[in-house]
Amino acid sequence: MNKLFNIRILVVLMVVLLGFGFASKAQITIDVKMDTNIMLIGDQTKLTIESSFPANFEVKFPIFSDTIIKGLEVLNISDFDTSMVDNNLKVKQEYLVTSFDTGWYEIPMLDFQITFPDKERVDTVQSRPVYFGVVTMPLDTANAMAITDIKAPLDAPLTFQEVWPAASIALGSILLILAIIYLLLKLTRKEAIFVKKEKPKEPAHIIAFRDLDILKDKKLWQQGKLKEYYSELTEIVRAYIENRYAIQALEMTTDEIIDAFRISGDLVKDLKDNLFDLLVKADFIKFAKGSALADENEASYRFVFDFVTKTKPVVILRDEDEKHQENEISEPIEN
Repeated sequence: MNKLFNIRILVVLMVVLLGFGFASKAQITIDVKMDTNIMLIGDQTKLTIESSFPANFEVKFPIFSDTIIKGLEVLNISDFDTSMVDNNLKVKQEYLVTSFDTGWYEIPMLDFQITFPDKERVDTVQSRPVYFGVVTMPLDTANAMAITDIKAPLDAPLTFQEVWPAASIALGSILLILAIIYLLLKLTRKEAIFVKKEKPKEPAHIIAFRDLDILKDKKLWQQGKLKEYYSELTEIVRAYIENRYAIQALEMTTDEIIDAFRISGDLVKDLKDNLFDLLVKADFIKFAKGSALADENEASYRFVFDFVTKTKPVVILRDEDEKHQENEISEPIEN
């Protein structure tokens, strides 16, 4: 495994395409991501580097040995996983990483050297930076001075003789209650039928707009409660995504949400990129005590409002009586 740390990574695959010339605008994609944005100190997670490019190009991955950046250590490097998709070569490599220093980190843009089919032209493509935090377990200050066992005492298994008296009493009570119920039903000869009507679930955008109005009225960031403001704002957009697209956004990390939209193709690139920027900014403010200007707070609120507006389902009214909508949402005013 140590040899992998010293091998210069060079992925070369040449395929001669008959009848086609060189495409000057070939599609080359680079993706660097971590399995989680927040990890406990000493935990392990995966850093994945993936590239897709035409088969007649050469792409050289960056080289890492024992660290990715200061504070992020490499435990293992996987072999390259390659596959062909529509004449494009897809190459993926995974790094098992860990960190023993708390704090917030940035993996900067990584350089990928691109060699064109003519072997004379060389260019560089950069990946998007990756942000993540390393946190420690919170201390139980209420019981800081208490003396606790290293390991809890073992429970002795219950014997049949100990369980039988209580079990027989419970069983007898259940049989008695069932007998009484049977007699009552037989005497009255009436059947009670209870039908519970479930309240129709509101559309996702109606819930989101209402929650946005409530958040706006609270004026949290104007009172200096920036962490609470971004916590509620991101919870609103995550709940909307979960109700609108059936993506478990409330339980996912930022990268997992973006990956889910990348796979489904439900969002255009601008909305997807702006959503990623908002969630990353909120993570830094909530977990790293970051700050933001007033116009940034207003812009974040307006983005969520516009995001819901642009992605809500379009309803076609078939009856003239349905033209009167139950809820009318106006554009948000500046906080």
